[in-house]
This record gives sequence, structure tokens and C-alpha cells, in this order.
Amino acid sequence: SEFPSDFDVILIEEDTKLSGLEALKAHPAIKSVTPQRMVHRTLKYVPISKDETENEENSYETEFEDDEEELVDEEPNYAKRNLHESDVENAQNQTKNRHLSRRLLRAVPKQITSILRAKDLWNMGITGKGVKVAVFDTGLSKNHPHFKKVKERTNWTNEKSLDDGVSHGTFVAGVIASSKECLGFAPDAELHIFRVFTNTQVSYTSWFLDAFNYAILKKINVLNLSIGGPDFMDHPFVDKVLELTANKVVMISAIGNDGPLYGTLNNPGDQSDVIGVGGINFEDNIAKFSSRGMTTWELPQGYGRLKPDIVTYGSQVKGSNV
Repeated sequence: SEFPSDFDVILIEEDTKLSGLEALKAHPAIKSVTPQRMVHRTLKYVPISKDETENEENSYETEFEDDEEELVDEEPNYAKRNLHESDVENAQNQTKNRHLSRRLLRAVPKQITSILRAKDLWNMGITGKGVKVAVFDTGLSKNHPHFKKVKERTNWTNEKSLDDGVSHGTFVAGVIASSKECLGFAPDAELHIFRVFTNTQVSYTSWFLDAFNYAILKKINVLNLSIGGPDFMDHPFVDKVLELTANKVVMISAIGNDGPLYGTLNNPGDQSDVIGVGGINFEDNIAKFSSRGMTTWELPQGYGRLKPDIVTYGSQVKGSNV
């Protein structure tokens, strides 16, 4: 690595595993020994009703709920949490009582900067100028026409590419800072693209730790993280998130796509120092795919915080594509 690091990855052969771990844990210069975790994002098909798909012609349309983050754990094997179903039927009935003007949102183009009146902020001069925003995702093509202020692209995976072969990273970056057809909320923000997922949607704890360290070095202001999982016991990851926020990095993370069950909030979006974002539909109801509270980050010293911190439209949203 070009830069100093506060950890290392060591491969221990099976026949020396026990003695090797004991030796590492006993070493006075080693703070802790933790198994490497693999994060694997897989696509989940969510049927869309006919009225939701009418008039959807724009090629840039993408759905947040297509992404389901699954944490693949080798060891240790923590017990699964008990999950309780939410009252989905009751939530659907709320739609009938919604004001007509809200329900008419289905008829307008799903350009969320217009719906959420981003122009009011732009007219006040709030366009993201001077703000360093890190996007931790699948990368971004070098000459994508939607982006005018890409400061740096870095690759932290084992693939030799900086480009986005999946489209998820491009979409997320577009919501933040696109300046063309699908306007982002902060078109003048300085984008720093961190490619931490491969084209097969695989990542590892060590990749994130290296990338987090670099974000601190570059004095990033805002960091967007589109991952999550029941990894609250992945101590190096959790500790590094705390270090990031202690260095004045505003971290924003999706809370997960494990709805409609209660108690499915994902880490790090459930941490008290991270802004956890949930999804709603265009009738202002909780999106069926969106995870919901209470928080999963309750062991060993948790206290059941209310989450998510904010919600926004999470499906049938127009955005940038590869």
C-alpha cells in the first residue's frame, strides 16, 4: 500500500490455525484479531404493479429495492435475530386516507429533485459547492456526461478497473451530483469515487478499512455508503466508522432492504453516529422492501435507538446509468 495502515490481512493455513491465532492474540503489539468478512450484494426481484410501470419510458430509471445486501459470515457464526412481521395490510390501507394531491405524485415524472423542490436550495446558493462527497460503491466511468466535478476515482477491489460494470454506483453518484438530464441534489459537489465492490457485487472488510483510511486522509466531508448487513459484531468495521465520524466525516448509509419485517435495520445505518436512510413510495408509505426498526446494533451495549433518521423515495426513481 502507498499509505500507512492500522491493520493487516494474514492467511493462516488450517493445520496451524489454532496455534497461529493464539500467537497473534498474545502479541503485545496486536490490538485484536478478527476474521475477514465478505459482503455480497445480490439482486432481488420485486414485482411492480401495472399502475406503477405506466408511462415509465426514461432509460435512466432504476430501483433502489433491486439491491439486497447479504453478509456472508464464515466465522464466528452468530445466531440469527428473531424477526416480527409488520402490519403490511394496515399500512396499505393508509393509502386510501392520503390527500389527493399526494396520490397525484404518481402521475408526475419521478424526478425527485423536482418533487422535493431542490431548486429552492439552489436559488439560495446551496448547490454542494466546496463539499467533498465520497461515493463508496461500484465505481464510475471516467467520461460520463452527467458529471462535471469528479475529483478522483480510486479502486480498492481485486479487479483492475475504475469503471462501473453494474450501474449501481453510477446511479447513486447521479442522485448526489448529476448535472444533466437526471439532476442530482448537489450538482456542484466535488465527487470522490471509491470502487469498493466488484462487478459481481463482492467486497471485503479489509477493502473498506483501506478506503475509509484514505477518506480520512483526503478530508472527505460526506461519505455515502450503499451497503449494510447484520455485521454489528464486525469490530474493525464498526470501530473505523466511529473513527470516520470522529474526524468530522458525515456518514450516510442505507438501512437495508429486508422489509417488511421489524428489527431488520442494517449496520452501519443503525449506529448512532451514522445517518440511516429508509425508503418510501410515492404515496408516502414505507416502501415494502425498506428495513425498519428497532435497531440491530444493540449488542453488547445497545439501547434500542429509533431509526431510520430520514426517509425518501426509494423506487421508480430516475437516475444516471452507465
